[in-house]
Amino acid sequence: MTIPGRFMTNDKGTFGEYTASTRWPIIIQNAIDDLSKHQETEKSNGTKFEQGEVIKKELKEFRQEIIDRVPLRPFTEEEIKIANVPLSFNEYLKKHPEVNWGAVEWLFSEVYLYRRVNVLFQRQCEWAKFDIFNRLKQSTFESSFYGVVELALRYENLLPQLREMKQNPGNEIDDILKVLFKEFIEISLWGNATDLSLLTNATLEDIKSIQGAKARAASESKIVVNDTEKAWEVLTKARADANSREIRVDFVLDNSGFELYADLMLAAFLLQSGLATKCVFHAKDIPYMVSDVMLKDFDILVHDLRDREFFPSGEPSTKESRALDLFAGEMEKFVSSGKIEFREDSFWTTELDYWNLDANETKYHGSILHKDLQKSNLVIFKGDLNYRKLTGDRKWPRTTKWETAIGPLATNGITSLSLRTCKADVQVALPEGLDAKLSQEWEKENPGRGSWWCCSGKWAVICFCSGIHK
Repeated sequence: MTIPGRFMTNDKGTFGEYTASTRWPIIIQNAIDDLSKHQETEKSNGTKFEQGEVIKKELKEFRQEIIDRVPLRPFTEEEIKIANVPLSFNEYLKKHPEVNWGAVEWLFSEVYLYRRVNVLFQRQCEWAKFDIFNRLKQSTFESSFYGVVELALRYENLLPQLREMKQNPGNEIDDILKVLFKEFIEISLWGNATDLSLLTNATLEDIKSIQGAKARAASESKIVVNDTEKAWEVLTKARADANSREIRVDFVLDNSGFELYADLMLAAFLLQSGLATKCVFHAKDIPYMVSDVMLKDFDILVHDLRDREFFPSGEPSTKESRALDLFAGEMEKFVSSGKIEFREDSFWTTELDYWNLDANETKYHGSILHKDLQKSNLVIFKGDLNYRKLTGDRKWPRTTKWETAIGPLATNGITSLSLRTCKADVQVALPEGLDAKLSQEWEKENPGRGSWWCCSGKWAVICFCSGIHK
């Protein structure tokens, strides 16, 4: 089998080319603007303000590097030491000394970009722990107020029923749980775009109603690959075989804010229903991809749920406030009991794709993570970047089998589920003819960009692999 090359920043007419030429300068400019706003609150600290001026000047220079398409430079020894930069970046640049911002692998250069930004903050002691993207993370989460409250209310409504179903298992109960499992998976998949209406009630009659079936079919129509059923079978089998053994589900996280909230909802459902006994969340170790989850973001989220200025749901006695407080308390209890655990690792912020989640990758924690993830009953990879890393961000034909595109992960013992809202050029596992149909459909409203349907966020995929050699 010939393995195709990766998407490049000079692949004409691709979303990757557009991202490198248009979106990256905007992202850096937004960081400069946010730094300026934060500096206004730090004027009394002369040292911090001056260091902020240095960072701002360097960010402007870095932005110009991207615009001018200058060669990508290796990290210096000082930068590597101060910011704990993995040596994989310099190893790549040694092998590809000719690359510049306008002609380089998209995946490498995008990850490299965030490492470069992080170095600028790490070099200034007053700013070393500052998350330049935190303001945007918070404002985005705050704007999700109505969805957050609605989901909290529905979780509160479901909670006693979930506990009762856990105590009284059976085929009819499993029918209900199966539909709820699909709903929570879709909430985790879509984030704010989700229709939450199906979670109002959890009775078998409501779930099996014609109206409920139509609503589910409508919500699933944009999921072009849907292996939810296979994930359900894995967890129900694990539950049947558990005999007091741990049932572990891992989340390799993507975005903070509402998406992290939705991921925690899915975890809470799994734990309360008995489909899992432990959930492990894998976060990033640096501010990354603007909105990705860091360890601190969990504590911030729980604090936000209780903050009546952040989420103005009225007095503590209102049903909305009670529901938010309940979920925040549930999360804290899960963490303190060890049922939910957060971890970070620098592997997730290297440029290495997930073909390196394997026993053969011994330099940057790939083998360590591989050994650990083999202990999990199901590893859920969230979001578009994780999908790109799973597939190597390569120019696979869009009908390529999922097991082919993920390389060693197809057979190295990690049971995986990718939940991805499509926002990049790479796309696999489609049935014959579907790509042409969707490209034609998207072309009508976006002339010359028909193939960008899979970069629009309007469609999604749920891809499962057992990790077992067949």
